[in-house]
Amino acid sequence: MRDDRLAAGVLAEIADLHGFFVAWFLGRCPKSRAGFARVADALAPGFVQIDPLGRERRRAVLLAALRAAHGCRAGQEFAIRIHRPKVRLIHRGLALATYEERQVADGATTRRRSSALFGPAPAAPRGVAWLHLQETWIAPPAD
Repeated sequence: MRDDRLAAGVLAEIADLHGFFVAWFLGRCPKSRAGFARVADALAPGFVQIDPLGRERRRAVLLAALRAAHGCRAGQEFAIRIHRPKVRLIHRGLALATYEERQVADGATTRRRSSALFGPAPAAPRGVAWLHLQETWIAPPAD
């Protein structure tokens, strides 16, 4: 995959997957194998997430938690916004990207900075798969 196509796929994937999460948590997409395939197909078999508290979750554990969370925000105010997505490095077919994620849930906003590693995956929704994700809390600004 050419570097420019990889970079474009990564940026589109970051936005699209977070859009899926909003629909999933609000219960606006079907709780079916086909509906859930959007996220399952995007995470590489060896995917690892390190959450903002430093806990490591492998793909299977994360997918089980996500599957169980369908509709968990139904009837609530809930949004995820991605800010400043940027592909930082492309090397040997891998892409490292960073972005800031802001979640608004019932008036409360949390922010996290994420670094994600992607690789080409023709069967994935945007042609790239998430290989690794590291999230860090961003403290609210001091008053």
